[in-house]
Amino acid sequence: MAFLGNDINPEVLKHLQLLADNTAEAPASFLKDLKKGWLQKEKIFMKQLESRHMSLESFLPRSEQRAFVILTYSGSILGVGPALKDGSRQVLYASIGLRREVPEKLMEDRLCLKNDINLDREAEFSGGSLKKSSPVYKIAVLNDAPGRDQTKLIEDATRVMTQEFVSVNNTIVPE
Repeated sequence: MAFLGNDINPEVLKHLQLLADNTAEAPASFLKDLKKGWLQKEKIFMKQLESRHMSLESFLPRSEQRAFVILTYSGSILGVGPALKDGSRQVLYASIGLRREVPEKLMEDRLCLKNDINLDREAEFSGGSLKKSSPVYKIAVLNDAPGRDQTKLIEDATRVMTQEFVSVNNTIVPE
């Protein structure tokens, strides 16, 4: 489902409300800041998608060979490299930085997809410490590029988004 302007997906709003409720700040005021930040992050994600000629998908089969980036409802980013011969992948994970129950950043090699990737469902992995993501909000897939190039493109896109997301977070909760 597409949301325009200042509209936020109701499931995303639930995640933001939980964050706001768990802060010492005034929850209503903090929720407003979180919403504004979320919309900025979504724009950042879409800008990276467009600049790297990626396409949005609503479903990826577990057998997908190409690299892709996931934006979750909680605002985390997962950069998933192309499948290797054994089906494993490198996965770069960056949390939104406002949650304390998840690692801030994580890079794991040789993870395997446990299931197809669907919007509104958790992405699940095996072979490492990263077991699952928050529900998937958007999936951006690299169009045809050699495997090594896909890895670099995904790493670069994930790094840029992470840096820009951290900048957005710093306007919400200055360090």
